[in-house]
Parts: sequence; structure tokens; C-alpha cells
Amino acid sequence: MSIHDFAYSFVSSFIALFPVINPIGSGFIVGGFLEGLDHNQRKAVIKRIVINCLLIGVGSLVLGHFILLLFNLEIPVIQVGGGLLICKTGLEWLSDSGSSSSDVTDETTSKISMKNIESKIFYPLSFPMIMGAGSISVIFTLMATLAAKDNLLKTGINYAMIVLAIIAMCTILFIILSQGQKITKKLSASGNMIINKLIAFFTFCIGIQIIVTGISKIFHLQIL
Repeated sequence: MSIHDFAYSFVSSFIALFPVINPIGSGFIVGGFLEGLDHNQRKAVIKRIVINCLLIGVGSLVLGHFILLLFNLEIPVIQVGGGLLICKTGLEWLSDSGSSSSDVTDETTSKISMKNIESKIFYPLSFPMIMGAGSISVIFTLMATLAAKDNLLKTGINYAMIVLAIIAMCTILFIILSQGQKITKKLSASGNMIINKLIAFFTFCIGIQIIVTGISKIFHLQIL
């Protein structure tokens, strides 16, 4: 197996995961929930969120085959289910009629404390807002696609490339969560709202694409 094969496995995994995990957009959205924390509290929460996302991603890869066999699930079905959840999330963000992101931040800040944010670190901040069902379905798809029949070494190396792609996603997420507060402060309230709505729209579109891909595989159609 050549270096080109390693690079292909990593790049294909990175490209497939990036729009679904969306570490930049998700980082800005989740960062809004942490506005009321001081520096040390924010740093501790960010660390836990990133570790949770890493564990969910790698755990999905390691336990993927077992989960599919246990529940007798097929990859296209996972794609349709995950896509529906992503669409639901995108619609909720789009239909949120809050007057502005600053108003939301002010309301969140007035209620936030380290105690109540701790109960939200895993759900919903880590799962499903960042590493949700759509991300897991893509990991399952990559797992099935990059598995080399009768070649355990090649399969193991390909899976290692998927892990590296997940680590890269978590690294980008950490940077955005750590530095996003400085960026959003430089934007106006309307600018923040526009960014959030654009992220919500693209999230909805990604969900539709995953659903269409799953349906095309179930019914053996050439839709895209």
C-alpha cells in the first residue's frame, strides 16, 4: 500500500466528514452557549466537548460493525435516519425567530452557570449539535467503503486514516471554540445572525443530500 493510498484515504475521509461535522459552524454555534463562563471555566468545558466528540467519532468507528450487526442495520438506512435528524436541526435553527444573536446571548448569559452548563456538555452540545447521527452515519459509510476484503492490514491502515480525519475535525473545532469569542465580538448583531442563518441553511441542505444518497442506494437509483 503506497503513500498515495494513505493520502487518498485521509483526504476522502476529511472531505466526507467536514460538511457534516461542520467544525467551524458548529464551533460558533456552540460557543454562543459558553458566553457566560469565565476563561478557566470556558477552557475546561471546551476541552470536555472536544474529548466527547473525539470519543463519539472513534467509538462509532470501532464499534460500527458490532452496532450494525446487533440491530441488523444497513448503511443507507443510517444515512436516511441521520439525514432526517440533520434536516430537523437545520429547520429549527432557520425557524428560530429570536430578534438577534446578541439577544440570545444576553438571555443565555443571564441564566448560565457552570453547574447547568455541565449537564449540557455531552447532550446536546457534543451530541447531536456537533457529532450527531449524520456524522456517525458518514463514519459508518467510510468504514464500509474503505474496508479492504481479505486484507486486514490495509483495512486497519484505512481506519487509522479515518481516525486522523476525526482528530483533524476535533482540532479545528478546538481552535474555533477557543478563538470564536474574539471573532464574534468583532461582528455586529446582524452579522452574527446572518452567519447563524447561513449555517442553518447549509446544515439543512447537507441533511437533504445525505437522505437522497441513502434513498438512491436503497432503491438503486441514480439521483445525483
